[in-house]
Amino acid sequence: MSVEEKCSAHQCRRRALSVDEQCQLLVRHGIKFEQCCREDAKHFLKDNTYFFKLKAFDNNFVRDDKGTYLNLDFAYLKDLSTIDFEFRVLILRMSGDIEHALRVRFNNLLSQVNEDGYRVIRDYEDEQAKYYEKNSRIYDSDSCYQQSVYTKGMIDKFLKDKPVWLFWETCTFSNLIRCYRSFLTHRRFQDVTYSLLYGVRLLRNAASHHNCLLIPSQEDIKRTEDLDKLLKVFLPDSKESAKTLKLAETDPLIHDFACVLIAHINLVQSIGMRSGVVKQIELFIKRMRRHYDWYHNSESVHDHLTQQFDAIELLLTRAIEFNQMRDDEVLSEYQKDLLRQPYRRPVRRGPRRASKKARERQQTPAQNVSLYSAKGTELKQG
Repeated sequence: MSVEEKCSAHQCRRRALSVDEQCQLLVRHGIKFEQCCREDAKHFLKDNTYFFKLKAFDNNFVRDDKGTYLNLDFAYLKDLSTIDFEFRVLILRMSGDIEHALRVRFNNLLSQVNEDGYRVIRDYEDEQAKYYEKNSRIYDSDSCYQQSVYTKGMIDKFLKDKPVWLFWETCTFSNLIRCYRSFLTHRRFQDVTYSLLYGVRLLRNAASHHNCLLIPSQEDIKRTEDLDKLLKVFLPDSKESAKTLKLAETDPLIHDFACVLIAHINLVQSIGMRSGVVKQIELFIKRMRRHYDWYHNSESVHDHLTQQFDAIELLLTRAIEFNQMRDDEVLSEYQKDLLRQPYRRPVRRGPRRASKKARERQQTPAQNVSLYSAKGTELKQG
């Protein structure tokens, strides 16, 4: 039985292949070993990655009618998987900054409203309990506190009377976002970055679980309305920007990565953290460009990968430029919208004005006649 027959998903379960068999299977699919020899490929598959992960990137490349790849060298898969790894490292760095900066902002907002740090948690737990009850589930508030050898001491000390600071130190990013939303709602704050945090969380989780990012996605995205507005401020008016804006509406990776960039710009105030990320971005862009021509060959590479590369490079280049303009204090008033800090909505005082429908119902018959006549509708008199 041939290797191809052994590995056919249509005939049987796939068995673990030796590195030699893996290379043999790649050759059968039309993958060449010219720019990367077979011996180097074996070392890469043994020491740097594994076959299943590497094979996921081949979906970016064109095949003929028989399923054979057109002009795909193992070196392309090796390079793309390395870029994907470096991209995940950058995302984890930036999302880690965001998570820390969100806690800092949360703390600053608490001081603005003279909050004691305990009511916040009570409000949040009450909301969660109602939500769970509505869905016929039981809410265990203590489960939010992730216990480990690093947190057990503080949990044992403060769990009976929980302050928000204990929550921050022990909760998941997802629970942190929910608690922040609860605080914004109860204290009537508006934060332009709040809606971006869900995209940040999705991409951060994907990167932390080592999911392949630079692969085609068939999933639809739930667009973030605030992101559409903020990206138009962030990107210069150009043909390339228009393509990136369009891609951010349909491509999950570009959408979520744009959320990470804009949230980082708005939330992270530390000059040291921002300059550290800029240096890492510059290194990543240089790595992306190393084999630029490989990913801009329409005969062998699908358009979506080329578009993703161009969009990522544009977003990152613009992030470097924006941070430099910020440090030089030359941002326009329009661009400063990206730095807008949370603000408190005014409290409505006095009697509320009736809705339009309620006002129409309160009108006299004569006024109703006038209203309907203005709309060209005949009103029968009883």
